[in-house]
Amino acid sequence: MEIYEIYDTLTGFLTANAIYQAGVFFLLWVAFRAANQVRAEDANALNKVLVTLFSLGIIFNGLNTGAILFVTLENTAYSLSQLETLTPTSQAFVDTWGTGEVAQGGLFSNPINTAWWAVVTVMLMGRIWTKQ
Repeated sequence: MEIYEIYDTLTGFLTANAIYQAGVFFLLWVAFRAANQVRAEDANALNKVLVTLFSLGIIFNGLNTGAILFVTLENTAYSLSQLETLTPTSQAFVDTWGTGEVAQGGLFSNPINTAWWAVVTVMLMGRIWTKQ
């Protein structure tokens, strides 16, 4: 591949990732609305469990979307590093995101993303399972 093809692929991925992430944030809003409703109505245990499962599914998708983003950035840097010549901008990209090997990633590979979703989890579970 050439630089243009690598960046074109990255741009397509970033667009798709952003659209998917917007969907995750919309569903996160729905989860907070459901958690508030469960708390306001003092719902039974079944409703609380269902809202909890819905919320945890959204949190999983958020963690996954963030992990895929970082893996893709690192793999793009790896692909660029395999080229014979790089532009200064491409070299800066490799210096920023490159690890020297193909990225493996995982749900908890980015501590900032993991911490953010952990806070969201505590907020949601607190709204669902605590009394007013």
